[in-house]
Amino acid sequence: MDELINIVKKDIGSYLKKEHSEILFNERDFQMHLATYLKESGHYDDVDLEYYVPTDILNGYRELWDTELRIDILVRKEKEYCPIELKYKTKQIKSSLKRFGELVKDVVIVKNQGAQNLGMYGFWKDVKRVEMVKDRFGGVTSGVVVFLTNDDLYMKPSRKDSNNYQFTMCEGVNSRSKRWQRDTKITSAYKDFDLSKDYNITWNEAMFDNYLFHYCIVEI
Repeated sequence: MDELINIVKKDIGSYLKKEHSEILFNERDFQMHLATYLKESGHYDDVDLEYYVPTDILNGYRELWDTELRIDILVRKEKEYCPIELKYKTKQIKSSLKRFGELVKDVVIVKNQGAQNLGMYGFWKDVKRVEMVKDRFGGVTSGVVVFLTNDDLYMKPSRKDSNNYQFTMCEGVNSRSKRWQRDTKITSAYKDFDLSKDYNITWNEAMFDNYLFHYCIVEI
């Protein structure tokens, strides 16, 4: 029998690789569609959304962040749990959109989010949070963080002199050390942290309404 993590990664990959007739509008849209796909697969005993975890029981969480923790998707198979965190970062796409039987032209489907440095931070923050959950709960045997984007800047290495150099998401092995290079207003709000290990990133292609996206799935 496959381990739960292998089933989860295979199902997420299958969802992202299938033909999509529409672009996902936002991260919530991504969450709902993926959760529905996982539930309909029949591979899990339970698929939960916005799964609340009290942060005061997670070692070191409060020292880093004062935000709540709600897992985007949690799947369970028998007594094993696998949290799934999602990130969806976009640059603008204008296209036609069919609504109520009519084709509406020149619609902004997804906006230009920019702030790639904070997008990268948010991705690695999710990795750290899943690590904390896995360390705290014996039933959490694994976890994944999924990043989906049509913004190629996320796949490019950060310059060595850039403030977000250690938060890069380029293909290959990425260091466990996540620190800003210089003190700025950002660094006080988005604190440095260390992961439990280095992580390898592999980028893959996905098509949504004939628009090219890329995604990576990181296993914790």
